[in-house]
Parts: sequence; structure tokens; C-alpha cells
Amino acid sequence: MDTSADQPLKIGMVGLGRIAAVHQEGYRMFGLPVAAGYDPQPAARERFAVAQPGARVYDTLAGLLGDPEVMVVDLATPHHRTARIPVLEQVATAGKPVFMQKPLAMTYEDAAESAGLLEQAGVPGMVNQNLCFAPGGLALPVLLLERKVVGEPFVAHVELRLRFDCPPDNWFGKDERWWTIGHTVHHLSVLHMVFGPPERVYAVAGLDPKQPGVSYDGYGHLVLSYPSGLHVTVISTGTYYGAHPKPYNTEEIWVQGPAGIIDWQPEGGITITLREDWDRREFVATPGHWFPDAFGLAMAHFQQALRAGAESLCSVRDNLYVMAVIEAAYRSSQRKQAVTLAEIMGDRYDAGYGPGWWHGYHKWTRPGASGWSNPDA
Repeated sequence: MDTSADQPLKIGMVGLGRIAAVHQEGYRMFGLPVAAGYDPQPAARERFAVAQPGARVYDTLAGLLGDPEVMVVDLATPHHRTARIPVLEQVATAGKPVFMQKPLAMTYEDAAESAGLLEQAGVPGMVNQNLCFAPGGLALPVLLLERKVVGEPFVAHVELRLRFDCPPDNWFGKDERWWTIGHTVHHLSVLHMVFGPPERVYAVAGLDPKQPGVSYDGYGHLVLSYPSGLHVTVISTGTYYGAHPKPYNTEEIWVQGPAGIIDWQPEGGITITLREDWDRREFVATPGHWFPDAFGLAMAHFQQALRAGAESLCSVRDNLYVMAVIEAAYRSSQRKQAVTLAEIMGDRYDAGYGPGWWHGYHKWTRPGASGWSNPDA
């Protein structure tokens, strides 16, 4: 595949359900062309044809993968093994880079199998961990890792609380794994990008008996312990009916080090409070929106990494650490004890791995559109 030209790579979309519309809107923002789409459902193909009148519509995956104009695949099929692995096998055989909707899989075992398929075929893959590319998401590693504005972090906190009812007749919430893998995964991916893998995870998970549409976990709270001594608490629930919700885009994320604290809300900007002068705070504006901006920006990043011959941020290999934290959380909740990532990952676990930021293409050029700009610029 020739990625040397300065033109954006044309995208073939596999899976044309509801989230695909957000992908398309984000791609339009950044001038990323969609060449083709495939879905087994005729209604989904019809919607896509209306939304993308210049794109080709296929009723077989082989047809889309055989299209010479499709240079990168956007994979937005369901996350279950029976649905995703057979598709990923065909994509890997076709040798086309793949951008996969999060989560990578429903279990760590399936995630490792997915990574192995791509590694064996030599096919680059990135997981669409879009919160990392939401307003301010890319600012955090610059501030924390490159500028070190608060020093070496020793404690951090994430809190998302909202009411997320799932109707009994909707597929949402019906899997044995729901909240942590479907929602908290966003925040765990950001934590991995700035802190790297924790050493161990302690978690509790459960459901609200008054939410009959949720089969297992409607909430999941985690404590992550890192080799450096850092501790991170993650409070995440879709069962909150109280007076002070912290829904998506306004969730609370803060990081404290010896020099100060960073506070971040995805659509509320970043505030830096330094210990030497508590009354003077630096505000970093992060204009733009999570949906759809981050979807287009993540794909734009992946394409730049492909051209550079570099591993992308949130690569499939790197994302195995995020999946391992999720696996550890579910096992911890069941056992009522902490679980190490070494137990989950075996030979793939590297205790000295460090922040995901350093393992991806972190010096890429962000394309112009509404959103955060580098505070060092």
C-alpha cells in the first residue's frame, strides 16, 4: 500500500450502524473521504447510500475489501468474538490497515487473539479510543509528561456518574460485561496514555435491581495501583439518580503531583493549580466537542502514523494493556481481591512499559479544525 502521497487515505466502513453516522460526521470535519461501506443489513446499507452518495455500497465484506480505492478499514462491527474475529481475519488477509471501534474485544483473551492476527499478517491496527482525542485529551500527556507541570503524580481521580437506563427490549446492557468494558474503557484508555499500565487492580461492580435492562454491571469502581506508588480511583456508574450528576463531557478527572493539580473536563477545559500560588490558576481552553470531533481526529492521526511508518497512539498492541485492566477489574470484583496485570497478560506484560504516549506517534501534526491546540505552540 502506497501511503506516501499527501492525499488522505480513502476509508472503507465495515459496520454501518448508529455509531457509523458519528464516524462519517467526524471524517467530513477533517476532509477524510469515505470510499465504500459494507453491512449485512439492507436497511443499514440504504442509510449509508443516502448519507454518502459518492461512495460504493457492498453487500459482502469481500467486495469491500477487494475495492482498490479502500486504503484503510473502519471496523465498527459488534465486539463479540463470533462477530468480530471472522471479520478481522478477512481484513488481515486483505492486508489493509484497520481502525477498530472500542472496546477491542469483550475479553482479554479475545483481544490478544485479535492482536495476534494483525501481528502475524503485519497489518497495522488502531483502537478508536476517542476520549484520548476529545477536547483536551491530547493536552494531558503534553502537560503531564512533557511539561511535567505538577511533577511526578502520586494520586489521581476519575468520576463519571449518570443515569443510563437500558430498555429491556434494547441490546444495550444485556451482555455479562457492560459498564466497565463499554463505558469506563474511555477513561481507562486516557489513564493508560498518561500513566501506563498499573501493577494491580481492585474493583467492585454490580447493578441496580430497578434497571431491568442491565444484566450484570451497571457500575464499576476501581482502584489502580502503579509501580511508581501512584494510586488512581475510578468512580464510574450508570445507576446514579441523584441531584448532582457528572455525565459525559462534564466528568471529573484530576491529577495531583507535588507541584500542583490538573483538573480536566472533556468539554470544560483544563485548569492548572500550582502549589506555590493556589490563588493563581492557569486555564487551558479546549474548544470543540467529543462527538464527532474526536472520531475524525483519531482517524486523521492513524493515517498520519501510517504514512510515517510509525505505530499509532492507541494501537492494538498498546490497547492490550487497557483490556488487561478491564479483565483484571472483572476478575477482582468476582474474587473480592486485587488482581495483577501480570496474571492477565503473562509474557506480554512489561512492568516497565510506561505511558502509552511514549509508545505511539506523539509528534504528529494535528490537522486544522475546531479543538485543542498545543499549549506550547
